Amino acid sequence: MTALSGQGKYEITDDMKAQLADFYGNYATEQETADIIKAIYEDCGYVIDTHTAVAAAVYKKYQQETGDNTKTVIASTASPFKFTRSVMNAIDAKYDAMSDFELVDELSKLANVKVPNAIEEIRTAPVLHDKQCEVNEMKQVVRDFLNM
Repeated sequence: MTALSGQGKYEITDDMKAQLADFYGNYATEQETADIIKAIYEDCGYVIDTHTAVAAAVYKKYQQETGDNTKTVIASTASPFKFTRSVMNAIDAKYDAMSDFELVDELSKLANVKVPNAIEEIRTAPVLHDKQCEVNEMKQVVRDFLNM
């Protein structure tokens, strides 16, 4: 951690690498993430969140790179309602013109899933803070909120 903190990187030893021999790691670009959301929706009618889409995209790369086609379970890690705009835009760019709550309602219809109560509560909750500021003003705005 000292090397990471001081040099911005750290290296693992050969022994550590040997212990990771069965480990596979990769990433998915935003486009790959969107593509897998769309593909899964079009193939099965199931709407996944962006985190789960990364896992699915990486698994697809794993299969292509290793030839391993063992049946695999990818556990969904979040709700698509948490990333509504990203999820809906991945399915079809036409959704970008909708407001946030219109997207929530459309996602509910597409996924055939009830809108989570936490989102329904936000829909009618009063706005308590509507202060907007420039980045360079943020520190002072926070101080003002905290009466400092």
